Amino acid sequence: MNISKQIIVAAALLMAAPAALAQRYVTDSCRVNGLMRRYTVFLPAGVKPGAPLVVCMHGYGKWAKPKRYDLDAVAAREGFAVCYPCGVRDTTGKWGWNVGYPRQAALRNNEVDDVIKITRHVQKQFDLSRDNTFATGMSNGGDMCYVLAYNGTNVFRAYASVAGQTMQWLYDGPNAPRPVPIMEIHGSGDACSEWGGDLAGTGGWGAYISVPLEVGYWVARNRCKVVATDTIPSKQGGKGHITVRRKYTGGTAGTEVWWYEVVGAPHSWHAKDLNTGEEVWSFFKHFLKK
Repeated sequence: MNISKQIIVAAALLMAAPAALAQRYVTDSCRVNGLMRRYTVFLPAGVKPGAPLVVCMHGYGKWAKPKRYDLDAVAAREGFAVCYPCGVRDTTGKWGWNVGYPRQAALRNNEVDDVIKITRHVQKQFDLSRDNTFATGMSNGGDMCYVLAYNGTNVFRAYASVAGQTMQWLYDGPNAPRPVPIMEIHGSGDACSEWGGDLAGTGGWGAYISVPLEVGYWVARNRCKVVATDTIPSKQGGKGHITVRRKYTGGTAGTEVWWYEVVGAPHSWHAKDLNTGEEVWSFFKHFLKK
């Protein structure tokens, strides 16, 4: 190869190098308990081996679409990966997480075991931390966070539910086997996952308890002793909804409960009022294992 060609090849390699390190999305699937489960993983530029992992679960009837959330920009800055797995389809054709809705009655999968196995697969596939893995989710995905927490799995260090609800069957069942950090972000005007709960199941989701009760359960289970309250103004100013933030601390093994009441806000990820991804990561970051 003559000198001019060597220069051209070297220049091409230098131009290609940054692209190889660029952030990327990888969509794949794995077989879990007889079902093919699809997921998309966001990997920041230069993500390191053993980096933290956040598993983000979508709402009912939705799909694993990263752009629905605002986590990836935070992940790119902080150096953690985000996995967006897809739920299972029920008899109505809707995708979701099997938390016991009436319309999910025909589903027979063990969703806790499924989520654990998907998470372990992604950890291994991308060489991500088994110690610093966290779970968040919106609506039905938030419900799934509570199902996982009540089951006491040690796969996730902490959970952040957004507009999630605790099903009555879960609350009436066995006590959660261990304390765990929990965060709930919820609009008090939510007409889907109602603030006051729906013990009669008239909304079509089955019976579930109120938001104050679901948060109170974890404050008591974690034996938190101190509460601090402040407010966060809306990103929209006076046109938006303020957030009352309550942090319950001093729990067993350092556990805490963070409760964000978005006053009067409807069912959403609350990105119009909050930097939700930033708040979720701020919570998770507090519990990173060094």
